[in-house]
Parts: sequence; C-alpha cells; structure tokens
Amino acid sequence: MTGEGSILDYNPTFRRISGGPSARLGSGGNYVEPGSGDLLGKYQGAFSPVSIGEEAGNRFLSFSVAGQGSGPKDRAELTQKGYFKARKVLQADFRLRIPEGSAISNNSFYLMQLWQLGGKNPFAGIRMRREESHKVDFITKTVSPGGGRSLNKVANFEFTPGQWHSFQMRFVFRPGQNSTMTVTADGQPLANWRGKAGTGNVQPIPNRGPTPYYRFKFGIYKRNEPAAGAFIAHYDDMVVGHI
Repeated sequence: MTGEGSILDYNPTFRRISGGPSARLGSGGNYVEPGSGDLLGKYQGAFSPVSIGEEAGNRFLSFSVAGQGSGPKDRAELTQKGYFKARKVLQADFRLRIPEGSAISNNSFYLMQLWQLGGKNPFAGIRMRREESHKVDFITKTVSPGGGRSLNKVANFEFTPGQWHSFQMRFVFRPGQNSTMTVTADGQPLANWRGKAGTGNVQPIPNRGPTPYYRFKFGIYKRNEPAAGAFIAHYDDMVVGHI
C-alpha cells in the first residue's frame, strides 16, 4: 500500500501489505512496514484497534467493531496518507475473509471505500448487504448535478464463512466521464462495469490545486447498532496502487 501524505506531484507505485515479520501497528493504530507507505488508523465509536492476527505461520490484519458505543458510527479502518490520481489504473489485489459468527446488520456497511477529494463520499467500494453477514456488493455511486446520488451495483459475491477469498479489482476513475471497474473473484471474472461514478465537477481546494484525486480505505465502517454483536473482517496479501 502506498501513501506518503502529499497530494500534488504524487505518483504512487504498488506495494504489498503482507503482514510480514517486519509489520507492526504503531501509535494510534497506524500500520508500519518498511518498504510500504504507512497507513493511518481511523477509529470511531465501538471499535477494537486493528490487530495483526497469526495462524499457521501466516499473518493478517483483523478489523472488528461491536455496536456498544454511544456514537452514531462505528469505525475500524486503515487509510492511505496520500491520494491516487484519476484517469490512471488502480490495482487492488487482496484476500478477504469474514469469520463465522460475524454479526448481521440492519444496515448495509462498508468493508472498503474510495473517497474523492472534494466530492460526496464514499463513491465506490465494497458494501455488506443489509440483513446479511457474508454477502457483499462491489458498488459505485453517481452524483447528479443537483447533488443527488444513485447506487450502481457492479457485482455481488457470497463469502463462505471462515474461508479466505481472493479478489483482483481494476478501477479507472474519470470524473464527469465514464469510469470502469473490473472484478475477479477466486480466479473467476465477476464484473466488467462502465459508467459514471463520483462527483463530476469538483471545485478546486485552496492551496491544493485541481482535485481529480481519491483515497483508498479498508476495514469496517458502519452505523452503531448496540444489540447487533461483533462485526469482523480479515485482510491479507494486499497489493494496492497505480499500474
């Protein structure tokens, strides 16, 4: 995963997040690994800090929230420091597992998010379905000139509880024009989508120049549900960046 904090003149190349022996979680739950840009921990509500799990010699990232807090949102995520550029190919390869016993929500919630700088967000990502524990949709959202948003379901996938699944996603974001997304799951083509995504006309942000940039987040982000139980997701073998 890449991300060095800058916006202008930022040209990330892909890096691997493998939970290797050098990986650690630093101050504030930030992810630190030599050779890969640090990731910022983002926490809110009833969360458990991101942890590095281990099984059979393999290390992975574990995210968990339990709706017992007093705030409106629960969040346990990692996010890149910098931004990816529009009109370039984003590669996102990863393994994802939803353990057995992960709770069922009365609301849909996000396991991965793309956030457009200056736009309405999230504008793309992976979303767990309402009243499901292991069924997700790959989605984009289109923002109309009046500010309304419409949901585009790019692909759906059902996890086997407790089993790792491998995904390869390619995304090209073209604000105001047709964007593209392809998804492969466990080696099988899942989707090939083309259409408008995000906010088309974003005003420049002072001292940051034009704004065709977006940020990558992953983990769990959802509404607080005090009686719902614990929601858990595991990530491993991530390769994320421009190609």
